[in-house]
Amino acid sequence: MRLIFSRLSSQLRKILFSRPRNKIEDKEGLIPAAVLLLLYEKKGQIYLLFTKRTEKVANHKGQISFPGGVRDKGDESLQTTALREASEEVGIEADKVEVIGLLDDCLTVSTNYLITPVVGISSTPPQFSVSPEEVEEIIEIPLSFFQDSLKRKRSFPDEDLINDGHPTYQYREHLIWGATARILSQFLELLALAD
Repeated sequence: MRLIFSRLSSQLRKILFSRPRNKIEDKEGLIPAAVLLLLYEKKGQIYLLFTKRTEKVANHKGQISFPGGVRDKGDESLQTTALREASEEVGIEADKVEVIGLLDDCLTVSTNYLITPVVGISSTPPQFSVSPEEVEEIIEIPLSFFQDSLKRKRSFPDEDLINDGHPTYQYREHLIWGATARILSQFLELLALAD
């Protein structure tokens, strides 16, 4: 499995480096933010890390997301933001994450976040330390789960949610939708190129 993980990481790095990235201009009113798509090997499988946000956070309460948040003035880059936020939220040690590239920028519909998705790999499973103010639950999803197209849905269970035409993903009791689903969808499309 380690060889497969290494090969996948190498292929993803090449794909992310060689393609043009859609960067949205940082306009007034948009809030720069970054999230970390962390891949790691655990028990013979490759996992992607998600979190369920608490009801205590200011925005996106109870939603499934990647670790991340708003850029601080002291952050050197949006990669720094993603790694810092992942450390604060779930205890990911930045020096154990190798950033392999960035996905396209993504806007949130209702909160004006301009999100830069940062793809990183860890050669060892993370040792989590959860911030109870921000994270209700850590959700580790095997990458193999997303290889089945039946896991994607085009309808929302709640009519009040915005249907943006992108797929949603149902993992156990967790519904992944909105910006997280859009980011995940792009990542999975690029991942398919690595096969």
